[in-house]
Amino acid sequence: MPISWSAALPVGEQTGREINALTLRFTDPNLERQYRDSRLYFLFAATKTIYAVAAATWLVFTLLNEFTIHDPSTALLAVRIVAILGNIAAFVLALSMKPGRWVEAAISAIVASNLVFLTLVLASMSSISLPYYSPFAIATLQGVVCFGLGITGFADGTIFAFCVFGAFLATVTVRWPEPPLEIFFHTTWLCTVISFVGLGSYLLDRTQRIAWLRQLDLAEAEDRIRALLHNVLPPSIAVRKLGGEAVIADNYSEASLLFADVVGFTALSATMSSLELVTMLNELFARFDRVVARHGLEKIKTIGDCYMVASGIPHARDDHLQNLMSAALEMLNEVAKVRTPDGRPLAIRIGMHSGSVTAGVIGESKFIFDVWGDTVNIASRMESNGVAGQIQVTEAVMRALMGQYSFNGPQLIDIKGKGPTRVWKLKPA
Repeated sequence: MPISWSAALPVGEQTGREINALTLRFTDPNLERQYRDSRLYFLFAATKTIYAVAAATWLVFTLLNEFTIHDPSTALLAVRIVAILGNIAAFVLALSMKPGRWVEAAISAIVASNLVFLTLVLASMSSISLPYYSPFAIATLQGVVCFGLGITGFADGTIFAFCVFGAFLATVTVRWPEPPLEIFFHTTWLCTVISFVGLGSYLLDRTQRIAWLRQLDLAEAEDRIRALLHNVLPPSIAVRKLGGEAVIADNYSEASLLFADVVGFTALSATMSSLELVTMLNELFARFDRVVARHGLEKIKTIGDCYMVASGIPHARDDHLQNLMSAALEMLNEVAKVRTPDGRPLAIRIGMHSGSVTAGVIGESKFIFDVWGDTVNIASRMESNGVAGQIQVTEAVMRALMGQYSFNGPQLIDIKGKGPTRVWKLKPA
């Protein structure tokens, strides 16, 4: 079993997210692929930059040779020209392409091709260049290139480093033989340099992977926060709250409110256990929630056994009242499907009113989206003074819907704070 680290992940969230201690790959192949995909844009930019820098570097050393050393080797010149033109061509090609998984192959090609070109420099140069292009200097540069660009992972860099080490030994024993003691010291220095650079690459690769996992956790936490916030606030209001808007208060000239209340709830609750009571209300209100969602309405809150809904808030709509009435009728149908633990049916009263309201967010630690105004108070009175199993509305609602629904009334009732008020009840279909 390969050694792996859990990368300090929360208990219960470690399966498949461990990092193999040797290869620095995630044990979950899908997660590994996701991580690599997340780096494609960075690698794409790095690819273009490195191709350009490599071409410029080869050009500089080619010019240095022509103006200083004057190495007569035509093979050396050919290697350098091919390296310059190859890196320039790859750079131009990269400019015309879009980020994709081809970038990973391109990164390996950059490193491998330039390592090969450097090795060919040693193989094709004449002895006149040896003091200036020693095998040890070239191999040290190659070892740094394997790991030090920050674009190759530790595992890939290790493979390249072994190839560099093998090419170095072949060069100092076959092409440009060195004394055994010099080979020993150069080999030791090369191993030391590659080891330190490799260790830095190892730690960087592991740190990047852990940081990426933390970003995933942070993004998931933010999504959960948004989801919870959207359960408390309308999505558009939640966006404004997350955007830092301290005080949210809006006026709506045309909106409609509905209150629904369980008839005889106090007497019913006295005959039920706490669990039975909450279970019954949860089933009823869950059904109401689905009705509200289907009609695109806004659930404001529940107060005990009272359910409050708004239409035309927080987004104004011309059909706010028609939509609310359709939902009210569905709520009457849904309540008929809910029973008390001993099998008795439930009944609700519904009251509706339409007019102008103010809506906004109040509170800091436990903020809520709420509505205020005379319209809200009157809608509440329509419910509290209503009749079980019926929908009671004001004159404003009746006049707006009289062409679509039939009403019984008017009936004169005394409304707290308003006095005698005419109300209507929706005729059963």
